[in-house]
Amino acid sequence: MPRFSYLAALVGIVLPMLALPAAAAGPTTYNCSGDGVSWVSTRPCPGAHNTELRGMGNNQAPPSSGSTYGPAMAKAPEYLQYLSVECAQLNDAIRTGPARGLKSGPMDELQGDYRKRCAEEDQRARKRQREADDQQRDRREDQQAAVKAEKMRATTSSEQCYEMLRILHGKRQRVATMNDGERADLQRFEDNYKSRCPRG
Repeated sequence: MPRFSYLAALVGIVLPMLALPAAAAGPTTYNCSGDGVSWVSTRPCPGAHNTELRGMGNNQAPPSSGSTYGPAMAKAPEYLQYLSVECAQLNDAIRTGPARGLKSGPMDELQGDYRKRCAEEDQRARKRQREADDQQRDRREDQQAAVKAEKMRATTSSEQCYEMLRILHGKRQRVATMNDGERADLQRFEDNYKSRCPRG
């Protein structure tokens, strides 16, 4: 039997048997299957290779006060979505192994196989995740900058309208002493104020 097939079979047999106790102690988990391999994940099953989802955990009865808890299950990495189905399966099996009760022997084999098969792919997936995070951060910063700039424009416009209104009020106080040219200037200033400050 090929080495990966043996490890995949081991993961497919051991993890589903140990899934229920860990699910009761943690968040929703998923029973995933694909390419003849089954594994357990706290994230939706990766890939599109006929994987199946079965939510577990949230609808389970809480453990009794005398239950013994195993190691906490590590959070699935964000870059998991950029791995192939095979590498995502191995990554999830390694991550959930301690919480599922896998011994050091099978864990060492899984980790060694992951390094052999998925080292370069892991690096590429991490790079893609960093790029996605950077893009998301840039979009967020752009949105924040746009909101800030709009607030500054609104503040500046409000201050300008207030100043124009102050000047207009002063000119109106002197309208009785104005000549025709000054009254024409006042009318133009008032029209400009109304066009720029419709709420004034």
